Amino acid sequence: MPRGRLSAGDRGRLGDSWVGPVIRLGLRARFFLYSNSLIAATMTIVTLFAMVHERNSQHEAIDQRGRSIADAMAILITEALVQEELGHAGDPDYIDKSISQIVIRNQDLMRYVVVCDPDGRVFHATDRLLIGGFFPRALGPEAVSLLPVTGNRLGADGDRILEVRATLGTTPDFRGSLAIGFSLEPVERRVANLARRAIIAAIILMLVNSVLTAVYVETLIRPILSLNQTMKRAALGNLGVRASARTGDEVGELTGAFNRMMDELEAADDREKVQRAQLAHTEKMAAVGTLAAGVAHEVNNPLAGILACIENMKADPEDAETRDRYLDLIVDGLNRIERTIATLLNFSRQREMTLEETSLNHNLKHVVELVGYQLRRAGIEVRFDLDPGGAVVLADHFQMEQLFLNLVLNAVQSMPRGGDLVLRTRVGEESIVAEVRDSGSGIPEEIRDRIFDPFFTTREVGEGTGLGLSVSDSITAAHGGIIGVRSTLGVGTIFRVELPAPPEDGPRGEVS
Repeated sequence: MPRGRLSAGDRGRLGDSWVGPVIRLGLRARFFLYSNSLIAATMTIVTLFAMVHERNSQHEAIDQRGRSIADAMAILITEALVQEELGHAGDPDYIDKSISQIVIRNQDLMRYVVVCDPDGRVFHATDRLLIGGFFPRALGPEAVSLLPVTGNRLGADGDRILEVRATLGTTPDFRGSLAIGFSLEPVERRVANLARRAIIAAIILMLVNSVLTAVYVETLIRPILSLNQTMKRAALGNLGVRASARTGDEVGELTGAFNRMMDELEAADDREKVQRAQLAHTEKMAAVGTLAAGVAHEVNNPLAGILACIENMKADPEDAETRDRYLDLIVDGLNRIERTIATLLNFSRQREMTLEETSLNHNLKHVVELVGYQLRRAGIEVRFDLDPGGAVVLADHFQMEQLFLNLVLNAVQSMPRGGDLVLRTRVGEESIVAEVRDSGSGIPEEIRDRIFDPFFTTREVGEGTGLGLSVSDSITAAHGGIIGVRSTLGVGTIFRVELPAPPEDGPRGEVS
Protein backbone atom coordinates (compact mmCIF):
# COMPACT_ATOMS: atom_id res chain seq x y z
CA MET A 1 0.00 0.00 0.00
CA PRO A 2 1.49 3.41 -0.94
CA ARG A 3 2.59 5.77 1.83
CA GLY A 4 -0.13 7.98 3.23
CA ARG A 5 -2.84 5.42 2.59
CA LEU A 6 -4.50 3.48 5.38
CA SER A 7 -7.68 1.46 5.20
CA ALA A 8 -10.19 1.53 8.04
CA GLY A 9 -9.42 -2.08 8.97
CA ASP A 10 -5.69 -1.41 9.12
CA ARG A 11 -6.25 1.69 11.24
CA GLY A 12 -8.35 -0.32 13.70
CA ARG A 13 -5.73 -3.01 14.02
CA LEU A 14 -2.98 -0.46 14.48
CA GLY A 15 -5.00 1.37 17.08
CA ASP A 16 -5.57 -1.82 19.08
CA SER A 17 -2.03 -3.14 18.85
CA TRP A 18 0.46 -2.77 21.67
CA VAL A 19 4.19 -3.19 21.57
CA GLY A 20 5.65 -4.10 24.92
CA PRO A 21 8.75 -2.42 26.31
CA VAL A 22 11.95 -3.79 24.87
CA ILE A 23 15.37 -3.26 26.40
CA ARG A 24 17.64 -2.14 23.60
CA LEU A 25 21.38 -1.96 24.19
CA GLY A 26 23.51 0.26 22.00
CA LEU A 27 26.67 -0.88 20.24
CA ARG A 28 28.87 0.64 22.96
CA ALA A 29 26.94 -1.07 25.76
CA ARG A 30 26.92 -4.41 23.95
CA PHE A 31 30.66 -4.23 23.27
CA PHE A 32 31.42 -3.36 26.91
CA LEU A 33 29.06 -6.10 28.09
CA TYR A 34 30.40 -8.79 25.76
CA SER A 35 34.10 -8.05 26.31
CA ASN A 36 33.81 -7.78 30.10
CA SER A 37 31.57 -10.87 30.22
CA LEU A 38 34.23 -12.75 28.25
CA ILE A 39 36.90 -11.61 30.70
CA ALA A 40 34.73 -12.56 33.69
CA ALA A 41 33.93 -15.98 32.22
CA THR A 42 37.58 -16.63 31.30
CA MET A 43 38.84 -15.55 34.71
CA THR A 44 36.19 -17.66 36.44
CA ILE A 45 37.21 -20.79 34.50
CA VAL A 46 40.91 -20.11 35.02
CA THR A 47 40.36 -19.45 38.74
CA LEU A 48 38.37 -22.65 39.18
CA PHE A 49 41.07 -24.69 37.49
CA ALA A 50 43.76 -22.92 39.53
CA MET A 51 41.85 -23.49 42.78
CA VAL A 52 41.38 -27.18 42.04
CA HIS A 53 45.03 -27.56 41.06
CA GLU A 54 46.23 -25.63 44.10
CA ARG A 55 44.00 -27.60 46.48
CA ASN A 56 45.10 -30.95 45.01
CA SER A 57 48.76 -29.94 45.06
CA GLN A 58 48.60 -28.75 48.68
CA HIS A 59 46.66 -31.85 49.76
CA GLU A 60 49.23 -34.08 48.10
CA ALA A 61 52.06 -32.18 49.78
CA ILE A 62 50.42 -32.46 53.22
CA ASP A 63 49.65 -36.12 52.59
CA GLN A 64 53.28 -36.92 51.77
CA ARG A 65 54.51 -34.85 54.70
CA GLY A 66 52.05 -36.56 57.02
CA ARG A 67 53.06 -40.04 55.87
CA SER A 68 56.74 -39.19 56.43
CA ILE A 69 56.10 -37.83 59.92
CA ALA A 70 53.88 -40.80 60.77
CA ASP A 71 56.56 -43.30 59.64
CA ALA A 72 59.23 -41.52 61.63
CA MET A 73 57.10 -41.28 64.79
CA ALA A 74 56.01 -44.88 64.47
CA ILE A 75 59.64 -46.05 64.40
CA LEU A 76 60.59 -43.76 67.32
CA ILE A 77 57.62 -44.83 69.50
CA THR A 78 58.14 -48.52 68.68
CA GLU A 79 61.79 -48.38 69.72
CA ALA A 80 60.83 -46.57 72.94
CA LEU A 81 58.25 -49.29 73.75
CA VAL A 82 60.79 -52.03 73.11
CA GLN A 83 63.30 -50.30 75.42
CA GLU A 84 60.63 -50.03 78.14
CA GLU A 85 59.90 -53.76 77.89
CA LEU A 86 63.59 -54.56 78.17
CA GLY A 87 63.90 -52.23 81.13
CA HIS A 88 66.43 -50.02 79.42
CA ALA A 89 64.28 -46.87 79.27
CA GLY A 90 66.17 -44.08 80.94
CA ASP A 91 63.34 -41.52 80.90
CA PRO A 92 59.72 -42.70 81.54
CA ASP A 93 58.38 -39.58 79.74
CA TYR A 94 60.54 -40.10 76.68
CA ILE A 95 57.57 -40.83 74.35
CA ASP A 96 55.58 -37.78 75.51
CA LYS A 97 58.58 -35.51 75.15
CA SER A 98 59.37 -36.85 71.69
CA ILE A 99 55.78 -36.32 70.60
CA SER A 100 55.81 -32.77 72.00
CA GLN A 101 59.02 -31.93 70.13
CA ILE A 102 57.64 -33.23 66.83
CA VAL A 103 54.38 -31.30 67.35
CA ILE A 104 56.31 -28.10 68.06
CA ARG A 105 58.37 -28.51 64.91
CA ASN A 106 55.23 -29.06 62.82
CA GLN A 107 52.83 -26.83 64.71
CA ASP A 108 51.76 -25.15 61.45
CA LEU A 109 49.89 -28.32 60.50
CA MET A 110 49.70 -30.86 63.34
CA ARG A 111 46.61 -30.66 65.53
CA TYR A 112 46.76 -33.85 67.56
CA VAL A 113 48.66 -37.09 68.12
CA VAL A 114 47.08 -40.24 69.56
CA VAL A 115 48.99 -43.45 70.46
CA CYS A 116 46.94 -46.59 71.17
CA ASP A 117 47.82 -50.03 72.51
CA PRO A 118 46.89 -53.20 70.58
CA ASP A 119 43.39 -53.06 72.13
CA GLY A 120 42.75 -49.51 70.92
CA ARG A 121 43.11 -47.77 74.26
CA VAL A 122 44.94 -44.45 74.33
CA PHE A 123 48.10 -44.38 76.43
CA HIS A 124 49.76 -41.28 74.90
CA ALA A 125 47.99 -38.21 73.41
CA THR A 126 48.43 -34.46 73.02
CA ASP A 127 44.94 -34.14 74.54
CA ARG A 128 45.26 -35.53 78.05
CA LEU A 129 41.52 -36.11 78.26
CA LEU A 130 41.80 -38.91 75.68
CA ILE A 131 44.29 -40.97 77.71
CA GLY A 132 42.71 -44.17 79.00
CA GLY A 133 39.79 -43.94 76.59
CA PHE A 134 39.01 -46.04 73.51
CA PHE A 135 40.06 -44.60 70.11
CA PRO A 136 37.45 -45.63 67.50
CA ARG A 137 39.79 -45.40 64.50
CA ALA A 138 42.70 -47.40 65.93
CA LEU A 139 44.36 -49.86 63.49
CA GLY A 140 44.60 -53.59 64.13
CA PRO A 141 47.29 -56.19 63.41
CA GLU A 142 45.96 -56.67 59.86
CA ALA A 143 47.25 -53.21 58.92
CA VAL A 144 50.89 -53.86 59.92
CA SER A 145 52.02 -54.65 56.39
CA LEU A 146 50.19 -51.67 54.87
CA LEU A 147 51.41 -48.16 54.26
CA PRO A 148 50.06 -45.40 56.53
CA VAL A 149 46.30 -44.92 56.07
CA THR A 150 44.98 -41.39 55.34
CA GLY A 151 41.47 -39.92 55.45
CA ASN A 152 39.64 -36.59 55.74
CA ARG A 153 37.39 -35.72 58.65
CA LEU A 154 35.96 -32.72 60.50
CA GLY A 155 37.55 -31.58 63.70
CA ALA A 156 35.71 -30.52 66.85
CA ASP A 157 35.76 -26.87 65.75
CA GLY A 158 34.56 -27.68 62.22
CA ASP A 159 38.00 -27.55 60.57
CA ARG A 160 38.87 -30.10 57.93
CA ILE A 161 41.51 -32.57 59.17
CA LEU A 162 43.74 -34.96 57.24
CA GLU A 163 44.26 -37.92 59.60
CA VAL A 164 47.27 -40.23 59.03
CA ARG A 165 47.24 -43.59 60.86
CA ALA A 166 50.15 -46.02 61.11
CA THR A 167 50.88 -49.26 63.04
CA LEU A 168 53.53 -49.75 65.77
CA GLY A 169 55.67 -52.82 65.50
CA THR A 170 55.64 -55.74 63.13
CA THR A 171 53.26 -58.61 62.36
CA PRO A 172 54.49 -61.03 65.05
CA ASP A 173 55.16 -58.17 67.47
CA PHE A 174 52.14 -55.74 67.04
CA ARG A 175 52.32 -53.04 69.68
CA GLY A 176 49.46 -50.70 68.75
CA SER A 177 48.73 -47.81 66.36
CA LEU A 178 49.44 -44.14 65.89
CA ALA A 179 47.02 -41.43 64.61
CA ILE A 180 48.16 -37.92 63.65
CA GLY A 181 45.77 -35.10 62.64
CA PHE A 182 46.95 -32.44 60.16
CA SER A 183 44.86 -29.30 59.64
CA LEU A 184 43.79 -28.50 56.07
CA GLU A 185 42.90 -24.92 57.01
CA PRO A 186 46.18 -23.49 55.55
CA VAL A 187 45.27 -25.12 52.26
CA GLU A 188 41.83 -23.51 52.27
CA ARG A 189 43.42 -20.17 53.14
CA ARG A 190 45.83 -20.47 50.22
CA VAL A 191 42.97 -21.39 47.88
CA ALA A 192 40.86 -18.49 49.17
CA ASN A 193 43.80 -16.10 48.71
CA LEU A 194 44.23 -17.41 45.18
CA ALA A 195 40.53 -16.76 44.46
CA ARG A 196 40.80 -13.22 45.89
CA ARG A 197 43.85 -12.49 43.77
CA ALA A 198 42.04 -13.83 40.70
CA ILE A 199 39.03 -11.60 41.42
CA ILE A 200 41.28 -8.56 41.84
CA ALA A 201 43.06 -9.46 38.61
CA ALA A 202 39.70 -9.82 36.83
CA ILE A 203 38.56 -6.41 38.09
CA ILE A 204 41.84 -4.83 36.96
CA LEU A 205 41.51 -6.50 33.57
CA MET A 206 37.92 -5.26 33.24
CA LEU A 207 38.98 -1.71 34.07
CA VAL A 208 41.83 -1.89 31.57
CA ASN A 209 39.46 -3.42 29.02
CA SER A 210 36.95 -0.62 29.62
CA VAL A 211 39.62 2.00 28.93
CA LEU A 212 40.81 0.16 25.82
CA THR A 213 37.19 -0.29 24.72
CA ALA A 214 36.57 3.44 25.08
CA VAL A 215 39.58 4.10 22.85
CA TYR A 216 38.37 1.40 20.46
CA VAL A 217 34.91 2.92 20.35
CA GLU A 218 36.33 6.32 19.50
CA THR A 219 38.52 4.96 16.71
CA LEU A 220 36.27 2.31 15.15
CA ILE A 221 32.76 2.19 16.55
CA ARG A 222 32.16 5.96 16.54
CA PRO A 223 32.06 6.09 12.71
CA ILE A 224 29.53 3.25 12.80
CA LEU A 225 27.42 5.07 15.40
CA SER A 226 27.66 8.28 13.35
CA LEU A 227 26.51 6.40 10.26
CA ASN A 228 23.65 4.92 12.28
CA GLN A 229 22.48 8.38 13.37
CA THR A 230 22.67 9.60 9.76
CA MET A 231 20.59 6.61 8.65
CA LYS A 232 17.98 7.41 11.30
CA ARG A 233 17.66 10.97 9.99
CA ALA A 234 17.32 9.58 6.48
CA ALA A 235 14.62 7.17 7.69
CA LEU A 236 12.62 10.17 8.92
CA GLY A 237 12.45 11.44 5.34
CA ASN A 238 15.47 13.75 5.19
CA LEU A 239 16.98 12.60 1.90
CA GLY A 240 19.55 15.39 1.90
CA VAL A 241 21.68 13.93 4.71
CA ARG A 242 25.07 12.44 3.90
CA ALA A 243 27.54 10.53 6.05
CA SER A 244 31.16 11.67 6.30
CA ALA A 245 33.68 8.97 5.31
CA ARG A 246 36.37 9.11 8.02
CA THR A 247 38.10 5.79 7.35
CA GLY A 248 39.27 3.85 4.35
CA ASP A 249 38.19 0.44 5.68
CA GLU A 250 34.91 -1.47 5.38
CA VAL A 251 33.11 1.24 7.36
CA GLY A 252 34.29 3.82 4.84
CA GLU A 253 33.06 1.61 2.00
CA LEU A 254 29.70 1.24 3.75
CA THR A 255 29.52 5.01 4.18
CA GLY A 256 30.25 5.55 0.50
CA ALA A 257 27.58 3.00 -0.47
CA PHE A 258 25.08 4.76 1.80
CA ASN A 259 25.86 8.16 0.27
CA ARG A 260 25.45 6.75 -3.24
CA MET A 261 22.14 5.20 -2.23
CA MET A 262 20.96 8.54 -0.80
CA ASP A 263 21.97 10.28 -4.05
CA GLU A 264 19.87 7.80 -6.00
CA LEU A 265 16.96 8.09 -3.58
CA GLU A 266 17.06 11.89 -3.72
CA ALA A 267 17.12 11.79 -7.53
CA ALA A 268 14.28 9.28 -7.54
CA ASP A 269 12.34 11.46 -5.11
CA ASP A 270 12.82 14.48 -7.35
CA ARG A 271 11.56 12.46 -10.32
CA GLU A 272 8.63 11.25 -8.25
CA LYS A 273 7.75 14.82 -7.29
CA VAL A 274 7.80 15.86 -10.94
CA GLN A 275 5.68 12.87 -11.94
CA ARG A 276 3.31 13.51 -9.05
CA ALA A 277 2.96 17.15 -10.09
CA GLN A 278 2.33 16.10 -13.68
CA LEU A 279 -0.29 13.55 -12.62
CA ALA A 280 -1.93 16.11 -10.34
CA HIS A 281 -2.05 18.65 -13.15
CA THR A 282 -3.44 16.02 -15.54
CA GLU A 283 -6.20 15.16 -13.10
CA LYS A 284 -6.80 18.86 -12.48
CA MET A 285 -7.36 19.39 -16.21
CA ALA A 286 -9.74 16.43 -16.21
CA ALA A 287 -11.62 18.01 -13.28
CA VAL A 288 -11.75 21.29 -15.22
CA GLY A 289 -13.37 19.37 -18.04
CA THR A 290 -15.91 17.95 -15.63
CA LEU A 291 -16.61 21.44 -14.28
CA ALA A 292 -16.95 22.91 -17.78
CA ALA A 293 -20.67 22.11 -17.96
CA GLY A 294 -21.28 23.96 -14.73
CA VAL A 295 -19.13 26.88 -15.88
CA ALA A 296 -21.05 27.07 -19.13
CA HIS A 297 -24.29 27.23 -17.19
CA GLU A 298 -22.89 29.94 -14.89
CA VAL A 299 -21.76 31.95 -17.96
CA ASN A 300 -24.80 31.39 -20.22
CA ASN A 301 -27.36 32.62 -17.70
CA PRO A 302 -25.73 36.06 -17.20
CA LEU A 303 -25.08 36.31 -20.96
CA ALA A 304 -28.76 35.69 -21.68
CA GLY A 305 -29.70 38.40 -19.21
CA ILE A 306 -27.17 40.82 -20.74
CA LEU A 307 -28.52 40.19 -24.25
CA ALA A 308 -32.07 40.80 -23.01
CA CYS A 309 -31.02 44.09 -21.41
CA ILE A 310 -29.32 45.22 -24.63
CA GLU A 311 -32.40 44.37 -26.70
CA ASN A 312 -34.62 46.33 -24.32
CA MET A 313 -32.22 49.30 -24.42
CA LYS A 314 -32.23 49.23 -28.23
CA ALA A 315 -36.05 49.22 -28.27
CA ASP A 316 -36.20 52.46 -26.29
CA PRO A 317 -32.81 54.25 -26.41
CA GLU A 318 -34.21 57.56 -25.16
CA ASP A 319 -35.40 56.12 -21.81
CA ALA A 320 -32.56 57.19 -19.50
CA GLU A 321 -34.01 55.54 -16.37
CA THR A 322 -34.39 52.15 -18.12
CA ARG A 323 -30.93 52.50 -19.65
CA ASP A 324 -29.29 53.13 -16.29
CA ARG A 325 -31.10 50.20 -14.68
CA TYR A 326 -30.13 47.85 -17.54
CA LEU A 327 -26.52 49.06 -17.46
CA ASP A 328 -26.29 48.12 -13.76
CA LEU A 329 -27.66 44.64 -14.59
CA ILE A 330 -25.18 44.27 -17.43
CA VAL A 331 -22.26 45.23 -15.16
CA ASP A 332 -23.48 42.80 -12.50
CA GLY A 333 -23.73 39.98 -15.05
CA LEU A 334 -20.28 40.69 -16.47
CA ASN A 335 -18.80 40.70 -12.96
CA ARG A 336 -20.47 37.36 -12.30
CA ILE A 337 -18.98 35.90 -15.51
CA GLU A 338 -15.58 37.32 -14.63
CA ARG A 339 -15.64 35.69 -11.16
CA THR A 340 -16.67 32.32 -12.61
CA ILE A 341 -13.94 32.35 -15.27
CA ALA A 342 -11.33 33.63 -12.79
CA THR A 343 -12.19 30.85 -10.30
CA LEU A 344 -11.83 28.19 -12.96
CA LEU A 345 -8.55 29.64 -14.29
CA ASN A 346 -7.17 30.04 -10.78
CA PHE A 347 -7.94 26.41 -10.01
CA SER A 348 -6.49 25.08 -13.29
CA ARG A 349 -3.19 27.00 -13.09
CA GLN A 350 -0.10 24.87 -12.30
CA ARG A 351 1.79 26.02 -9.18
CA GLU A 352 4.65 25.01 -6.92
CA MET A 353 3.62 23.57 -3.58
CA THR A 354 3.49 26.33 -0.95
CA LEU A 355 2.69 25.60 2.70
CA GLU A 356 0.54 28.19 4.45
CA GLU A 357 -2.18 28.42 7.05
CA THR A 358 -5.16 26.78 5.36
CA SER A 359 -8.66 26.19 6.68
CA LEU A 360 -10.14 22.87 5.62
CA ASN A 361 -13.59 24.36 6.28
CA HIS A 362 -12.91 27.05 3.66
CA ASN A 363 -11.54 24.44 1.21
CA LEU A 364 -14.66 22.29 1.50
CA LYS A 365 -17.02 25.25 1.07
CA HIS A 366 -15.15 26.48 -2.01
CA VAL A 367 -15.19 22.97 -3.55
CA VAL A 368 -18.98 22.84 -3.11
CA GLU A 369 -19.22 26.18 -4.94
CA LEU A 370 -17.14 24.77 -7.82
CA VAL A 371 -19.32 21.67 -8.23
CA GLY A 372 -22.60 23.39 -7.44
CA TYR A 373 -24.00 22.74 -10.92
CA GLN A 374 -23.13 19.01 -10.78
CA LEU A 375 -24.66 18.72 -7.32
CA ARG A 376 -27.89 20.39 -8.36
CA ARG A 377 -28.14 18.37 -11.56
CA ALA A 378 -27.66 15.09 -9.66
CA GLY A 379 -30.11 16.07 -6.93
CA ILE A 380 -27.56 15.75 -4.13
CA GLU A 381 -28.18 17.40 -0.78
CA VAL A 382 -25.04 18.80 0.87
CA ARG A 383 -24.72 19.04 4.62
CA PHE A 384 -21.77 20.61 6.46
CA ASP A 385 -20.64 19.36 9.88
CA LEU A 386 -17.60 21.57 10.34
CA ASP A 387 -15.45 22.16 13.39
CA PRO A 388 -16.16 25.65 14.75
CA GLY A 389 -12.42 26.31 15.10
CA GLY A 390 -11.88 26.31 11.36
CA ALA A 391 -9.81 23.09 11.14
CA VAL A 392 -6.61 24.96 10.21
CA VAL A 393 -3.60 23.04 8.89
CA LEU A 394 -0.24 23.96 7.41
CA ALA A 395 -0.78 22.99 3.77
CA ASP A 396 -0.93 24.15 0.15
CA HIS A 397 -4.31 25.83 -0.26
CA PHE A 398 -4.83 24.85 -3.91
CA GLN A 399 -3.68 21.24 -3.43
CA MET A 400 -6.13 20.87 -0.55
CA GLU A 401 -8.92 22.08 -2.82
CA GLN A 402 -7.87 19.61 -5.52
CA LEU A 403 -7.76 16.82 -2.92
CA PHE A 404 -11.32 17.48 -1.74
CA LEU A 405 -12.58 18.22 -5.26
CA ASN A 406 -11.46 14.74 -6.33
CA LEU A 407 -13.23 13.17 -3.35
CA VAL A 408 -16.42 15.17 -3.86
CA LEU A 409 -16.53 14.41 -7.62
CA ASN A 410 -16.01 10.73 -6.78
CA ALA A 411 -18.96 10.97 -4.38
CA VAL A 412 -21.13 12.72 -7.01
CA GLN A 413 -20.39 9.99 -9.55
CA SER A 414 -21.37 7.31 -7.00
CA MET A 415 -24.83 8.96 -6.55
CA PRO A 416 -26.24 9.41 -10.12
CA ARG A 417 -29.81 9.33 -8.78
CA GLY A 418 -29.21 11.75 -5.93
CA GLY A 419 -28.39 11.29 -2.30
CA ASP A 420 -26.76 12.91 0.70
CA LEU A 421 -23.25 14.33 0.89
CA VAL A 422 -21.86 15.12 4.35
CA LEU A 423 -18.64 17.12 4.72
CA ARG A 424 -17.20 16.92 8.22
CA THR A 425 -14.09 18.30 9.99
CA ARG A 426 -12.78 17.72 13.48
CA VAL A 427 -9.76 19.07 15.40
CA GLY A 428 -7.79 16.66 17.60
CA GLU A 429 -4.73 17.03 19.81
CA GLU A 430 -2.29 15.78 17.17
CA SER A 431 -4.25 15.74 13.92
CA ILE A 432 -6.97 17.47 11.92
CA VAL A 433 -9.54 15.17 10.31
CA ALA A 434 -11.77 15.82 7.29
CA GLU A 435 -14.39 13.33 6.08
CA VAL A 436 -16.35 13.11 2.83
CA ARG A 437 -19.39 10.86 3.30
CA ASP A 438 -21.79 9.86 0.56
CA SER A 439 -24.88 7.65 0.42
CA GLY A 440 -23.90 6.10 -2.90
CA SER A 441 -23.57 2.54 -4.10
CA GLY A 442 -20.38 1.78 -2.14
CA ILE A 443 -17.11 0.14 -3.17
CA PRO A 444 -16.90 -3.67 -3.59
CA GLU A 445 -14.48 -5.23 -1.15
CA GLU A 446 -12.48 -7.02 -3.86
CA ILE A 447 -11.35 -3.71 -5.43
CA ARG A 448 -11.13 -1.62 -2.27
CA ASP A 449 -7.35 -2.03 -1.98
CA ARG A 450 -6.83 -0.90 -5.61
CA ILE A 451 -8.85 2.31 -5.72
CA PHE A 452 -5.77 4.43 -4.95
CA ASP A 453 -3.69 2.86 -7.72
CA PRO A 454 -2.94 5.19 -10.67
CA PHE A 455 -5.25 4.78 -13.69
CA PHE A 456 -7.46 2.27 -11.90
CA THR A 457 -11.13 3.03 -12.61
CA THR A 458 -14.43 1.17 -12.86
CA ARG A 459 -16.01 3.74 -15.19
CA GLU A 460 -16.52 3.40 -18.89
CA VAL A 461 -13.82 4.52 -21.31
CA GLY A 462 -13.85 8.31 -21.65
CA GLU A 463 -15.60 8.89 -18.32
CA GLY A 464 -12.50 9.31 -16.18
CA THR A 465 -8.70 9.13 -16.03
CA GLY A 466 -8.43 6.85 -13.01
CA LEU A 467 -6.09 9.37 -11.37
CA GLY A 468 -8.44 11.20 -8.98
CA LEU A 469 -8.01 9.03 -5.88
CA SER A 470 -4.34 8.34 -6.67
CA VAL A 471 -3.66 12.09 -6.82
CA SER A 472 -5.59 12.58 -3.56
CA ASP A 473 -3.43 9.90 -1.96
CA SER A 474 -0.23 11.61 -3.21
CA ILE A 475 -1.34 15.04 -2.00
CA THR A 476 -2.17 13.63 1.44
CA ALA A 477 1.20 11.86 1.68
CA ALA A 478 3.08 14.99 0.55
CA HIS A 479 1.52 16.84 3.52
CA GLY A 480 2.51 14.09 5.99
CA GLY A 481 -1.04 12.78 6.33
CA ILE A 482 -2.93 9.55 5.72
CA ILE A 483 -6.09 8.81 3.80
CA GLY A 484 -8.39 5.90 4.59
CA VAL A 485 -11.67 4.55 3.27
CA ARG A 486 -14.60 2.68 4.77
CA SER A 487 -17.38 1.53 2.50
CA THR A 488 -20.50 -0.61 2.63
CA LEU A 489 -22.28 -1.74 -0.52
CA GLY A 490 -25.68 -0.10 -0.88
CA VAL A 491 -25.07 2.20 2.10
CA GLY A 492 -22.25 4.53 1.11
CA THR A 493 -18.58 5.40 1.44
CA ILE A 494 -16.53 7.50 3.85
CA PHE A 495 -13.17 8.93 2.82
CA ARG A 496 -11.18 10.09 5.86
CA VAL A 497 -8.23 12.46 5.49
CA GLU A 498 -6.04 12.92 8.56
CA LEU A 499 -3.40 15.68 8.49
CA PRO A 500 -0.87 16.71 11.16
CA ALA A 501 -2.04 19.43 13.51
CA PRO A 502 -0.08 22.70 13.34
CA PRO A 503 2.52 23.41 16.05
CA GLU A 504 1.32 24.27 19.55
CA ASP A 505 1.99 27.95 18.93
CA GLY A 506 0.46 27.71 15.47
CA PRO A 507 -3.01 28.82 14.42
CA ARG A 508 -6.19 26.93 15.18
CA GLY A 509 -8.80 29.52 14.25
CA GLU A 510 -10.51 30.36 10.97
CA VAL A 511 -8.28 31.52 8.11
CA SER A 512 -9.78 33.86 5.56
